Amino acid sequence: MKSKVNAIKLWEGPSELDGKPVMVLLTGLTKSSKNTKTGAMLQTWILRSDVPPHEAVKSGEDASVCGQCPLRPAIFNRGEVSNRSCYVKVFQAPLSTWKANRHAQVTSPEVARALVGGRVVRRGSYGDPAAVPSHVWANLSESPGTGYTHQWRNADLSGRVMASVHTTKERDQARSLGYRTFRILSSVDEIEKGEILCPASKEAGARVQCSDCSLCNGSKPGDKRKNIAIVAH
Repeated sequence: MKSKVNAIKLWEGPSELDGKPVMVLLTGLTKSSKNTKTGAMLQTWILRSDVPPHEAVKSGEDASVCGQCPLRPAIFNRGEVSNRSCYVKVFQAPLSTWKANRHAQVTSPEVARALVGGRVVRRGSYGDPAAVPSHVWANLSESPGTGYTHQWRNADLSGRVMASVHTTKERDQARSLGYRTFRILSSVDEIEKGEILCPASKEAGARVQCSDCSLCNGSKPGDKRKNIAIVAH
């Protein structure tokens, strides 16, 4: 099915993390992403439906979509934040996407699936996939793609996304739960046996885009693929 709009709302309801109102928006149906690393993937944005994303970061209400991600701000003080190491600039694409689509009606699963048409999907361009019911992602199961969760201790998403980890201990814990892992490094010297550098990263020569790689698509039955690592950017 050919889309006449660039974005649709996949789902809206209470966050799986704290019960506050959130929504999932999908973009890129008619205009490809300009992200040179990820390539022409459809993007999904997990956002508070009642608070602009940049304001949610300042108030701590981004916990509804990010949980206790260690890349969130460490200190909240009268609207000022510090020690936020997340690479997503919430006042850019997340905010413009929120403004343009927050009042949209939810697209039915059948129509959404037809519009996506098996194209590659980035599950969680911003926000954690575990913040919404798993059926949202199950509806897109025919679409390849990537995804990452910091909620791997409590979310059963190992078949769809990677566990975001920061230490070898976390990596081993996530692996014991059935996840393949995506580990953030300080330098390439930290990579260990059983891991490879993200092929789309600068350190690996940016030899492929995520849209053509899809190594970060979770763990499959009998999966022997290595875990992925990337130097913090």
